[in-house]
Amino acid sequence: QEPEPGGDIVSHEPVRKKKRSAKNPEAISVLEIPSSAQAQLLVKSEEMPEMETRQKAVYTPLSELGVPSSISSLVLNLLGSGEDNSSDEAYNSLEAVIQDLHLLLLDPSRFLFDREPAPGNESINLSFREHRLYGREAEVSSITDAFCRVSTGMSEAFFIGGFSGSGKSMLVNSLKARVDISEGYVLTHKFDQMSKKRPLHEVISVFNDMCLLIREKCSQKDLLAIINDLMDTFGTDFSMLTRLLPNADTLCPQWKKTSNKKETSVQMNLESVCFILQRFMRIVSSKSHPVMLFLDDLQWCDNSALSLVEGILCDGIRYSCLFFVGSYRSNEVEDDHGIFRLTDSLRSAGVPTTTMSLEGLKREEVNTMISDAMCMLPRICEPLTNMVFQKTKGNPFFVLAFLRSLVDGEVLKFCKEKMKWVWDQDGISTMDITGNVLYLL
Repeated sequence: QEPEPGGDIVSHEPVRKKKRSAKNPEAISVLEIPSSAQAQLLVKSEEMPEMETRQKAVYTPLSELGVPSSISSLVLNLLGSGEDNSSDEAYNSLEAVIQDLHLLLLDPSRFLFDREPAPGNESINLSFREHRLYGREAEVSSITDAFCRVSTGMSEAFFIGGFSGSGKSMLVNSLKARVDISEGYVLTHKFDQMSKKRPLHEVISVFNDMCLLIREKCSQKDLLAIINDLMDTFGTDFSMLTRLLPNADTLCPQWKKTSNKKETSVQMNLESVCFILQRFMRIVSSKSHPVMLFLDDLQWCDNSALSLVEGILCDGIRYSCLFFVGSYRSNEVEDDHGIFRLTDSLRSAGVPTTTMSLEGLKREEVNTMISDAMCMLPRICEPLTNMVFQKTKGNPFFVLAFLRSLVDGEVLKFCKEKMKWVWDQDGISTMDITGNVLYLL
């Protein structure tokens, strides 16, 4: 043995062949080489069959076997986990795998099975859950608790502020089913810019519509009791009630109108209107039939309508079961608006009053909304969510509108080959949407 210039020792042992074994005639002669080199050669020779097998193996995509694309992606992401050059969708924890499997089992129609285009439509549309209220669990609990207190025999007020599109109306609408279960009445009205010319009339018309609800929902026994109470309470002044609420005639068909020119010419002032409605609400609202009055967009309402609400609520502390809910755009009211005077007056009068402000959704809640719309697992949607959240600040209405605009602009589209939504990240990131925000909000 002689050392090489690099320091390694090179063996000059002659290479000899091994004879065939007499005991094993099938044995193949191998070269006798030093043990270290033989080990190295053995490793390579063992790897070669595996490499050849990999080259010869033919794999059939799971999708061709009828397996949903969601399962194909899940398996692919499992195989890619832990690799240096794995995709962004590869799993990095067992918890992420468990969460995805849970969603596949919990909502298979949305996350497990592949979606097919509707008949006559070649493309797949976004699947919005229009009636789902995202990220408002605490607010739903608060307004529900307030109504439950009212249904025990008291009146209460609930004010909701927030930007347009923040979900104020949807929050209130989430309570309608509970009111119906309680055999209560839901009265709603939405003010607009023209309401400033006739706000008091619009509020009165809501109570006029209530008369039809009472006749529709009450049993014959309850309806007869209400009729008797109305006749006893108003007596000869019942005509004043029918002047204010013409539909009250449908409650008391046996009452015969008498034409009194003097009475017809009398104009009711705000105090008279309030007094009549107070007596009316004492009779028609009760523990068994609570009333929810929802007035939307109070920023367009004037002081006369708010004063009427105040009068009915303050009287209702003792005599009626009225749950008043008022919503307004917080960015469109000044500090001296009548809404804030009303809340102060109600609290001073002892009426339980709650005020709430709806802010934008959190990033995780926006991600859930986008995941539901695209029927893709939440963790896959996170890159798109980050861009949408930055553009919309979490406003629920604008998130949905912005997603639709992305589809219209073809920067978000459904890929039939991959059976999932894909997006142009650079195209979305560079979008200037300031004008769209102002238009939509």
